[in-house]
Amino acid sequence: MDQDMVVRRAGRQDVAAIAALLKEAVPPQGPVAEADVLEWLFSKGLVVVTQADVLLGVAAWQAENLVAVTDVLALAPHSVAPAGAALLDFIEAGAGSLMCEVNIVLLPAEGGSQVRALLQQQGYERQEFESLHRIWREVLGEFEVQGREFLVKGLRERMIMVPL
Repeated sequence: MDQDMVVRRAGRQDVAAIAALLKEAVPPQGPVAEADVLEWLFSKGLVVVTQADVLLGVAAWQAENLVAVTDVLALAPHSVAPAGAALLDFIEAGAGSLMCEVNIVLLPAEGGSQVRALLQQQGYERQEFESLHRIWREVLGEFEVQGREFLVKGLRERMIMVPL
């Protein structure tokens, strides 16, 4: 991670900047209202990466049933690789502390080739919904998955088959 980059949980003070970034981000997220960003702030782990107080990226993730799902990953076009790697490292560390087996990143099917390349460099592999483990598919039932690609990275060597 770049020395000047800071990854942290988002706060109310970030809402307007996040909404603005999402309009120009890679992959394209489309217009997102500040009210939507506020809802994410209270319902998901919303994380930002900044450099010199400039917002470079945002991610929203949740963990359920040992599955982390990152359903928002938006990066400033000029810093996709460093900002994206910093956000993924932060999310994977958090998911690991929650004993998650996997992080599944949901990307729009169109656009975002830079982010796909970054994810592949970070160890993520594209998978079809039907090939995912049954429990992972159940967790994804809580998310909007239409028109999304699934990029998956295992965070544990083996799945947990008994209650912790």
